Amino acid sequence: MKTNSAARLILTFVLALTFALFAFAQSGQPASQKFEREKLVEDFQIARQALEEGHSGIYRYTKKADLDRVFDATLKSIDRPMDVFEFYRVFAPAVAAIKCGHTSVSLPDPIRKELNNSTPLLPLEVKVLNKRPYVFRDFSDLANPAGAASLAGKEIQSINNVPASRIINTMLAAVGADGDVESARDVRISEARFLSNLVSLLGLNSPYDLVVSSPGSKHHQKVRLNGVELPKLIEASKARYPQDDPSGPDGTLTFADDGKIAQMKILGFGGFVDTEKKKGLREFYKESFEAIQTKGSKALIIDLRDNGGGEDELGQLLVSYLINEPFKYYDDLVINAMSFSFAKYTAVKLQIPENRVEKRADGKVHAIGHPNWGIKQPSKPHFAGKVFILINGGSFSTTSEFLSQAHFHKLATFIGEESGGGYYGNSSGFMPLLTLPNTKLTLRVPLMTYYMAVSGYKQASHGVIPDYPVEHTVGDLIAGRDKDMELALKLARGSNHTHTHTYTHTHELRPLRGRLRLARRPSSSVLADQP
Repeated sequence: MKTNSAARLILTFVLALTFALFAFAQSGQPASQKFEREKLVEDFQIARQALEEGHSGIYRYTKKADLDRVFDATLKSIDRPMDVFEFYRVFAPAVAAIKCGHTSVSLPDPIRKELNNSTPLLPLEVKVLNKRPYVFRDFSDLANPAGAASLAGKEIQSINNVPASRIINTMLAAVGADGDVESARDVRISEARFLSNLVSLLGLNSPYDLVVSSPGSKHHQKVRLNGVELPKLIEASKARYPQDDPSGPDGTLTFADDGKIAQMKILGFGGFVDTEKKKGLREFYKESFEAIQTKGSKALIIDLRDNGGGEDELGQLLVSYLINEPFKYYDDLVINAMSFSFAKYTAVKLQIPENRVEKRADGKVHAIGHPNWGIKQPSKPHFAGKVFILINGGSFSTTSEFLSQAHFHKLATFIGEESGGGYYGNSSGFMPLLTLPNTKLTLRVPLMTYYMAVSGYKQASHGVIPDYPVEHTVGDLIAGRDKDMELALKLARGSNHTHTHTYTHTHELRPLRGRLRLARRPSSSVLADQP
């Protein structure tokens, strides 16, 4: 996800706290409260108008006629009084139909807080692998009799008599992700989101009656699990599986084979590499490529798995160390208008400085003041060796922009699974949050659409497809084996440099850094329904 640092260079916005809008959202809104149909319709129409007015990439992946049909069908389904969960279950899939990973709808604050703090959740960490749910970590002993065998490694067949296929399809239909990138959707319904979705989207609550099986086995096992509150699950995860901790500096550099191979890992495009020295990625890049040059490294492995994005300029700057000629990063940045009628439902007042944009004949506003705008120059020291980049469905937003540039300019070989963001750009930048006046659901609307200066990629609704797809088994994940890095090291050592090899196993995500949440998510609430 992009930070607001880049947006500040293009959009000047003044915080105008509107306490009246949020007073009810901070109160104890009961989840069982029913809203009259007219109030629900009003909220939906406000949201639809805001999306159509403000989202400059709303029809990038879904044609207007098709999205109109989705919105019209959703409106027709609002045919009775509903509580906030019932409304959320019809509203979220309509928003997800836009196929934008930065667009999201969230439950009201008090209800999300209840999910975060006091709702008994399924006491398992679940990974969705190729649209199938597997138990990665088992915390059921926190609320259930000791002595039961661990469920880790089991495939979930059903929960409370609801088949796993229905559970997964319901979640996938309500999750926002760019275009047709399935790897991103699997990531976004895994871990804590899976647990909260059982409650919010499917109405499944503790106790949880599960049917599980070993992968490939026809023998099914039934088990009843009492729920556990999320804070207890997080505490147990920290204590039992410190290796799952996603924290750490945003950039690290190590060397293998006496310096012949450099390994750069970037957790996010922002933050600090050294907190005490306030050293960020700009300094890290320069020092790292100087060290790589000094070592005489012949190959560089860049690990961008589960990097959810960050500051726009940091993606462009990384490209500049890998390319040896001037390049264009963005082709266009588009905003629909200079002001928006839905601003009264937000806590911010948007002001777009006229000297930073151009209003053209198409009636839209084109940003020209972005630091990535125009022709960019290479940075020194340039790395001219072989580059291998590790990617997966969690490689999103700013990361995806970097990846499309690296792919377009043929700067690297890609290993892993399809990256999480669209190849030709995304809609993000400044993303005001609307609070709907009746139900208090919130809607995040990205106002700026980025168009990358790339071309010739035929799979326009997808991310970067890896040259070397890597798939794993759930057993590999539990064992912590990193086959992506194993293959990258093998290729870097020169045993196989062709682009025709495929390194596959039964599908799963390689070991993720996320602990009971989406890796590197910007929200302070791990169950917030945000991208």
